[in-house]
Amino acid sequence: MNEIVLGDIALKYLITYKKNKNTYFYFKRDGYIQINASKYQKEKDILKFIKNNSESFILKYNKSIEKYKQIDGYYIWGIKYHVTKDNQIKEIEFNHDLWTIKEPINNIDHNDELYIKEEKKLLLEEASKLKEKYLNNGLVDISNIKIKTRATITRFGSCNYRLKTVNLNLKLVHCEKKFIEYVFLHEIAHLRHQNHSKDFYILLSKLCPNYKELKKELNQKFKR
Repeated sequence: MNEIVLGDIALKYLITYKKNKNTYFYFKRDGYIQINASKYQKEKDILKFIKNNSESFILKYNKSIEKYKQIDGYYIWGIKYHVTKDNQIKEIEFNHDLWTIKEPINNIDHNDELYIKEEKKLLLEEASKLKEKYLNNGLVDISNIKIKTRATITRFGSCNYRLKTVNLNLKLVHCEKKFIEYVFLHEIAHLRHQNHSKDFYILLSKLCPNYKELKKELNQKFKR
């Protein structure tokens, strides 16, 4: 992997030549730029383009670092996983018993997709357990709710009371399980109270007595 220096930042980059008409730049979770280049594009021209647009690239790089700065490494449910590269495998291998992840070296584009797929699976599995745990809570009917997940920036969760759908933010999978439980309870409380009224918080305090502490701690994790 090579480097290009922009100001006081050394950006690592990896160029992969494809059958693209254009060249595309992707800022990866490992802190480098994946460049999917047209086979007609020369490396010196790509680097010239980056330097001519250095402010934009530095901004995007900083945003990519900001996106993942809550995890100094890769965490699932608050547990740090040991990530290694392996040139003998073709797809990412997750071992949740040993807390390890093996990444293929030659399948970089596909890696992020597989991370997201695994994160969605884990989050929805945990959400299903929470639904089962609180099915007979006596305060909110959740027997017919649907649970979905998506990656969002502004919310940890949302609730559509008409469709009885709860959406959970994908980044919750990186935090301890107590936080997804808090967000789940917060959102099911909206099935009865659609705004953050006094009645809503009375209900939430019954479902999750320590919700204030959990909310504060979760916001601090993501500096909100």
